[in-house]
Amino acid sequence: MENLKRNVEELYRNVRGEMWKMRHTLLKWLHLMIPLLGILVFLSYYSFSGWSDQGKVYGYMEVLSIVLPLIVSVVSAMSVELEEKGHFQALFTVTVYKRSPLIAKWMVLWSMGFAAILLAVLGFGVCFGIQTGRTVLSVGEYLVLAVVLWLGSMNLYLLHLFLNLAFSKTISLCMGTAQLAVSALFLTGLGEGRWQFFPCAWGGRWSGYLLQYWKGNESVSGEYVANSLVVGAVVTILFWCGALLWFHYYEGRQ
Repeated sequence: MENLKRNVEELYRNVRGEMWKMRHTLLKWLHLMIPLLGILVFLSYYSFSGWSDQGKVYGYMEVLSIVLPLIVSVVSAMSVELEEKGHFQALFTVTVYKRSPLIAKWMVLWSMGFAAILLAVLGFGVCFGIQTGRTVLSVGEYLVLAVVLWLGSMNLYLLHLFLNLAFSKTISLCMGTAQLAVSALFLTGLGEGRWQFFPCAWGGRWSGYLLQYWKGNESVSGEYVANSLVVGAVVTILFWCGALLWFHYYEGRQ
């Protein structure tokens, strides 16, 4: 119990340290400006587009899920660049739980990601309703979609932290670009039977199934979605175990 208490205290100190390091960076502003810019661009386009209201909302959610991996790679690279300035020494100054700096960095980025996704989804829903005077989804449904996209990004942040720490920003950005393409392709029939094993496709697929379900599409199989959640859970557990084991022996870029 005493060890657990010390681990939690050290994790808390590392989280505070991460927030302190980011206070004068562009990271927090990017999490604000990117959602606002996206909302502005889509609302401007939708003001003259001939799409149906439902098609506009679905299209926005699809694009949001597609670009998310690339955005995650960018903010993860910026976060790790803060460590490069100190030659990664801040990652090795722990005395109790060596993995806590990685977990703290992930927690801060994932939390900021939740705020950005929430702003992007709810902000669009509210502004689109004001623009059209019609409601496609309720506030609660927009909130559920935001949570689904956020949960789907859980492994993406850890993956890109690993790529930046182990290799370089270039590798992470290339992977983010590849994941953007994969997530787009896997929204089509090309993803059937495969998308469950690719975390970059989870947010788009799961949010798409929710939209179809709310639309009343009875072709959406509850068993199929449940099986995808099980596969996702197994992939997540294996990935996290591997990543934490790797970081336990991490000594900086070689």
